[in-house]
Amino acid sequence: MERRKATWSNFTISINAILTLLLPFILPYGYFLSFIILLLIIHQILLRLIFQSPSKRSLILSQQGWEILKVENLDSNAYAFVNISEQKSDLVVFVHGWQSSSEKFFERIQIFHNEGLHTMAIDMRGHGISPDTPEWTAGKVISDVKSLLNEIDNSLIDKVHFYGHSLGGFVCLGMHHARHEGWWKDKYGTLMLESPMAAYSPILEEMSGRLSFMLPLLKKWALQGFNKIHPEVGGIEWKDIDVPHWGLPKVPTLLLQATNDKRLGRFHYDLLRSQEIDLQSHLIDSLGHSNNRVNSERDRLIKKWIDDMII
Repeated sequence: MERRKATWSNFTISINAILTLLLPFILPYGYFLSFIILLLIIHQILLRLIFQSPSKRSLILSQQGWEILKVENLDSNAYAFVNISEQKSDLVVFVHGWQSSSEKFFERIQIFHNEGLHTMAIDMRGHGISPDTPEWTAGKVISDVKSLLNEIDNSLIDKVHFYGHSLGGFVCLGMHHARHEGWWKDKYGTLMLESPMAAYSPILEEMSGRLSFMLPLLKKWALQGFNKIHPEVGGIEWKDIDVPHWGLPKVPTLLLQATNDKRLGRFHYDLLRSQEIDLQSHLIDSLGHSNNRVNSERDRLIKKWIDDMII
């Protein structure tokens, strides 16, 4: 089986840590070898930080009326909550943000459900009901979303719409790349983005913090790691992790942006606004980046989008 991993196992790291302590006492050049191994361990620790899973989980969706959909994908299980009626309608797929879950989307999902639309809420790896993954990537989540959609009976579905918040927006944008195909793409209706992430490069720059002097190396390691984890992509370059190369929608797109976004700022909003796409954008003063289960101004714009573009 092809090894789709970028980092060592805990056991391998532990063995190498022990070697750094023992080698100076058993080999003539032990100190030098210990130093080399120590550098390799530091490299592995930094790689793990780049591909780390979320450190905490939000609640699991527990409201009535949902079917839990489970599918095996990439040596793990992907999960979604599905609410599909017996009448033919459009399907809206929701992808939450980092350290969030489908449960935090419940009130927004109800807006669409109340209009008679099918709904499907993804719990990303390491979030909600979904299991942890040793090396977290948006590429894995995209693969999970595609696998879950392939389990849906699409005979009851007219069009598919996506709603992505924060990192979920990055996932939804990435699915527009030509490498991602499926029945859902032939039926793609509209895309809705709430305070989305549209580029990974500023995220890695932020993560580097006091190690910003190592940013060129971190970029190189991040790309090498992603390509090891995702050999099916065929190799990506640094430009490929940001819009427009990451993915660019060819469908009507609604962009709902917190005016004062304390998590992602205005960079991603401006990046999307600079693209030649069918975009309707709104800056919302009352909206924050997170903790927005209900927001009257945003929810009014969602309902208008449903009336004008979906129903």
